[in-house]
Amino acid sequence: MNKIVKASAIITAFLTVPAVIAAAPIKADNVGVNKKYESHDTLSCVGSVSKMFVTTAVMQLAEQGRVDIDAPVTEYLPDFRMADERYRDITVRMLMNHTSGIMGTTEGDFMLYNDRDALPHDNFLNEMRVQRLKADPGDFGAYCNDGFELLELIVEQVSGKSFTDYVEEHICKPLGMSQTGTPWNAFRTPEHVEVFKDGNVRLVPDYCMDIGSGGILSTAPEICTFGTAFFKGDNRLLSEKSKKEMSETKVTDKYEDGFGLGWDQVDYDDYKSSGVKVISKGGAVIHQFAELLVAPDEEISVSVLSSGGGSMGNIALSQVLMDIALEEKGIKIEHSKPKNMETLEEVPEKYLSYARIYGSSESVCIVSFPDGKYMEIKDISGDKVRVTNYKYTTDDKFVLMSGNIVAGKAVQDTQQTLLSFCQRDGRDYICQDINQSIGGEQRYAASSYMLQRLEPNNVSSSVQSAWDKRSGKKYYFYNGKYSNVMFNEMPSIKMKTFSELGGYFSTNRIIDEKRAESAIVMPGGRDLRDIEFSTENGAEYMKVTNCAMEFISEDAIPELKNDISEVKLSTKKASWFSIGSAANMSINLDIPENAAVYVYDKYDNMTYSSYMTEYGSNVPLPQDGKIVFLGEDGGKVSISQ
Repeated sequence: MNKIVKASAIITAFLTVPAVIAAAPIKADNVGVNKKYESHDTLSCVGSVSKMFVTTAVMQLAEQGRVDIDAPVTEYLPDFRMADERYRDITVRMLMNHTSGIMGTTEGDFMLYNDRDALPHDNFLNEMRVQRLKADPGDFGAYCNDGFELLELIVEQVSGKSFTDYVEEHICKPLGMSQTGTPWNAFRTPEHVEVFKDGNVRLVPDYCMDIGSGGILSTAPEICTFGTAFFKGDNRLLSEKSKKEMSETKVTDKYEDGFGLGWDQVDYDDYKSSGVKVISKGGAVIHQFAELLVAPDEEISVSVLSSGGGSMGNIALSQVLMDIALEEKGIKIEHSKPKNMETLEEVPEKYLSYARIYGSSESVCIVSFPDGKYMEIKDISGDKVRVTNYKYTTDDKFVLMSGNIVAGKAVQDTQQTLLSFCQRDGRDYICQDINQSIGGEQRYAASSYMLQRLEPNNVSSSVQSAWDKRSGKKYYFYNGKYSNVMFNEMPSIKMKTFSELGGYFSTNRIIDEKRAESAIVMPGGRDLRDIEFSTENGAEYMKVTNCAMEFISEDAIPELKNDISEVKLSTKKASWFSIGSAANMSINLDIPENAAVYVYDKYDNMTYSSYMTEYGSNVPLPQDGKIVFLGEDGGKVSISQ
């Protein structure tokens, strides 16, 4: 095992070729109370690498004739319902290759600090009942966590075991993996990797309650061992037929994600050109990241787990290790580098009509062609407008430029992005091909749908006015459990209407004065959100109807007065305060068990959390910031100066 320690991340990497290269593991000394295994290697949450565990379990049951992966999900989960009759057409296979059409992620209390809770699992089917589909089942691939939660329930229903027990008995034991589990049998362990915010503020570990989509806990060596089960000729978990089916994609559109069953990628051009089949699965929760890279025919498995850092760093390191192992077998991998594109000074007439408003799940953009010389994309969704420019090329694409394009001093960006226009099912899209450096000689190349043209949506002036009044206003996370990580990650949401685009609230198409649905119907468009507003006791709330999340308007948040000495707590009802006259003061907090407090600056960046492990009870209050008190009915937080 190779060990790399940086200020911003702790990384453990493991490589099997099938020989093992190892070094001393990193040990964590944070909270530890119960674990049925002996502690030895550093434990992490592997995030979406967990999807390979539930996919493996389903394929095992399929081999036994107990699951038909092309049968409807309702055949195995008769209580599965959605507010969209198309749900009946969703098959088990569609869950595994992200083509179900389900909106994305029912977040709710799916990520918790130093806590575990069965409610996200037990209430999942109830949450699905109120959701619609974003596309016809099977139409296209778009990453979807909820599909793998359904797979987890299918495994439990068919096997008669909890998913934790199934993984232990049918995956871990056959592979000799003694340190892999879930929050239900590997919780608060002394070997859990330390987690950090901003690289230096230590927090208690975060656990994922959506086990099938992201909750497996493991070590770099054991994830690497799991990868060896997909080597050609290794039938400890699955037959060759099942492994082959999992590592194939049916996608023919180069811009649609080419998912396998469970796997993120099953066809890497750089490896394929050298005659090597490589398959991969990445994972990320809030503070922990993972990557699994397998070359089945060459019998190479690489795993990289990190605390901090990010997914791209793990991808880069896993590719470095894979390349080293392949070179030792006499296979030299050359990663493609971007070529300098030949550009033209005029944009063809045929493209000028594409000047419109476009959007994605994250942004609203104005696409224009100034004087017909180049393409400008202006992102207007944030507080600051972001402009990127592209020149037309002889390859009938638009290449990203860096510098002053109007003055003729722009050059092609070293992080190459090539854009092209395409149509699918009557909709206009902008697609992208990227080839970017991710560290040293390692590069990341990918093709995907980037933006969708937003069609006109005419609404009455009274309806538009209702949404304009909400434009730019912040809504704060309200209904999460006290341990919910979203109070760190996404304490508030701010959406906008646009003078250039009536009838929309960000990229949500306005339905009436209170409801708006995501307008994005795009391969790769993940985690879309429908919203609905309501008013209770004079306070306005925004409910994300397909995410089990609710937010309260900033207008309903009172000021934290100097004479407030305690705050009474309510279960899943956050008590938010603005920091007014108390700004720049320090307070002392007496926080009971099963409660938490967060403090934010004026930009909603967290400056204090009771989940920081090396912070005292004295807390400074930033000017124009916010503070939130969380807990359970009957509890209270005492405040003193």
